[in-house]
Amino acid sequence: MKIGVHCSIRNGYIHALKEAKYLGCNCLQMFTHSPRIWKFVPPTVQEVEEFKTLRKKLNFTPLAVHTAYLPNPASSNKEIYLKTKNLLKLEFELANIFEADYIVMHPGSYSEGKTLKDGISQIVNCIDYCFEYILKKYNKISFMLLLENVCGNGRKIGRTFTELAEIIYKSKFSQYIGICIDTAHAFSYGYDIKTEKGINFMLEEIKSTLSMGKIKLIHLNDSKTPLGSRIDQHYHIGKGYIGIKGFKNIIKHFSKYPLILETPKECSFEQISDMDKKNIKVVKSIINK
Repeated sequence: MKIGVHCSIRNGYIHALKEAKYLGCNCLQMFTHSPRIWKFVPPTVQEVEEFKTLRKKLNFTPLAVHTAYLPNPASSNKEIYLKTKNLLKLEFELANIFEADYIVMHPGSYSEGKTLKDGISQIVNCIDYCFEYILKKYNKISFMLLLENVCGNGRKIGRTFTELAEIIYKSKFSQYIGICIDTAHAFSYGYDIKTEKGINFMLEEIKSTLSMGKIKLIHLNDSKTPLGSRIDQHYHIGKGYIGIKGFKNIIKHFSKYPLILETPKECSFEQISDMDKKNIKVVKSIINK
């Protein structure tokens, strides 16, 4: 069983590995830079080598890196789209440099006055641009891009797995693209995954539009908001609207995939979250019953 959390790089990249070790994880997710800025100082060769050496020693796999919050590959605004392409290109490159297994990305929101079709076209063009850059520079692609489902408020794309499938199979690099299922996002959109009927409905959609083989990672989060609320608020495992019974059902179906928790930290920025330990303990107790 692979269980991890989103770990912080606030004190350097190896801090994320040390945090994951302290929490008892065997995999992890992290940002490669501050997620709230467009420009950043890239890691040094020494930082990358130290990270890779310690990761190998700790045997953490998979490693997922998450893209920043600012890029919007679905945007039709020329300035935002250009900045998005340039930043995502660098983030793809960092995923390659750190030897990450996956880079996780939210598909983005289409612009006001535009359509879902327009937004999907923008996303596909952006993804292909980034992969072409990696292929040209390194002659190979060694990681997968994982598109994450979203809760679906506003003009966000990726609410359904049918939408994610359309992005994937329109890309020239579809073999390098899979999906990351976020349980809180799925529930808040309207997939009643706390019930057997609801989770089977979601899985049937995935099978008919994508294939189960495209599932690579699970973001295991409870939802602080009700089914169909379309509000993105992660909560502690078993304490939200999905509940312990719901997670027993979810884990029964998804235990073979790496589970990454993005539950609330509830601590100051410089601390390691005791709530992460508690949430991992709850997940393990569900698995062991």
